[in-house]
Amino acid sequence: MTPIAFTSSYGPSVDVSTRAPIYDIDQMEPIQILRSDGSTTDFSGHTAPDLTGTIASDGTVTPSVPQYYDQGGDQANFMAFYPAAHSIQGGIVRFKITGQEDITAAQVVYGGSIESPKTVTLAFRHLLAQVRVLVSAQNAQTASAWGPITYIKIQTPTSLVMDTNTWPALSPHTDPETEYLPTSIGDNASQTITTTYASAGSLMILTATYPIALKVKTANKEETTVTTSIWYVGPQSVYTIRLYFKDNSIELQ
Repeated sequence: MTPIAFTSSYGPSVDVSTRAPIYDIDQMEPIQILRSDGSTTDFSGHTAPDLTGTIASDGTVTPSVPQYYDQGGDQANFMAFYPAAHSIQGGIVRFKITGQEDITAAQVVYGGSIESPKTVTLAFRHLLAQVRVLVSAQNAQTASAWGPITYIKIQTPTSLVMDTNTWPALSPHTDPETEYLPTSIGDNASQTITTTYASAGSLMILTATYPIALKVKTANKEETTVTTSIWYVGPQSVYTIRLYFKDNSIELQ
């Protein structure tokens, strides 16, 4: 039997140094791998991954079960994603996100055949966008009046689906769950605001076509809604929102 070798990378034009929380290819463990043999790929019968894989720092993938070519000559085809699916049904992968995990996927790769073996290269792409929030106050008195930040939340779909028979792209579930997710400081934080811009956490969210609105709560003030001018959120992108606290309002800068 002829074994199949695997390697992995991030897809072209992806600046992984800015895509938290996954910076390095070997942080994706274990990846989930689907296999379909034949000249036409079809994952519609899948209800679970066929195997998993671990990734070394050089991109080499070690499958949980060694893979071999079909002895009859059928070509092998693979796709992969991370993290593990919430469920898979009819080739549709469903994810449930909290805003603190990235979702990546590698589109279908032709893996060769017993007559023409080749290394399977899984080129992962980031399917979510990252929103970073920076905060600062007009002066020390203003910061004290607002008090420490309790949370900053953004409304986003949290139940996402990916069709394995098309180029991996996420969309809300047909009966989507939409929630206000807190940034990485959590929903019961106590982060002091200063007169110098500092991070108030980040959030991984789905591609969207709506203006991002933030719910901001501090220890001394009621929840405040701040609507941004960001009308489109694209995958593989980072958006930075600067919140400037004044005496009776929060401005965008």
